[in-house]
Amino acid sequence: MFDVPAEKSKISDAISKRILILGIGNILLRDEGIGVHVVNQLQKYGLPDNVEVIDGGTAGLDILLSQKGVNKLVVVDAIRAGNKPGTIIKFKIQNSKHVPSTSSGQALSGTEGFKIPGAGFSDGQPQISLHQVNLLEALSAAEKMNCVPEEVTVIGVEPAEIDWGLELTEKAAQSIPKVIEQVLEEIGDVIHRE
Repeated sequence: MFDVPAEKSKISDAISKRILILGIGNILLRDEGIGVHVVNQLQKYGLPDNVEVIDGGTAGLDILLSQKGVNKLVVVDAIRAGNKPGTIIKFKIQNSKHVPSTSSGQALSGTEGFKIPGAGFSDGQPQISLHQVNLLEALSAAEKMNCVPEEVTVIGVEPAEIDWGLELTEKAAQSIPKVIEQVLEEIGDVIHRE
């Protein structure tokens, strides 16, 4: 029998953590489908086995309820925050039952203790996306089913246009490489933090 060095054990633990990258949105409504376009690109990458990339489409966050054992959830979506089109916004959703009471953010009605920090929003309001309430409700439901992820990060793009059409606007399309970079940083963060 031999001892596994502590550093190697930490890396092994991090690699065993299940990470779900969930792209949500409606590709029929131009920039509203940015999350789906991003995960379609990510599926071409050689990601570690513990990383699952799902096109949630319009079912979106209902998928979360069928995913047991997810340690980290990264949601990619269109976010209307009053910024310039193509602006990337990244934030963590906190479960106030698991974070200090001094954390910033505001819990929305019917979403239990989940909070969205207001940083990055032009008006300071935590209105995140067309799927905001669905996200918080899905997390609350997942918590009741004992399958809420330990960490939830949302990476969004300010849409230029949400109207009928299959093509992303130029601003949204130009943001995809940077969004992918942010997602990859989130994946790497889990491995390097452990």
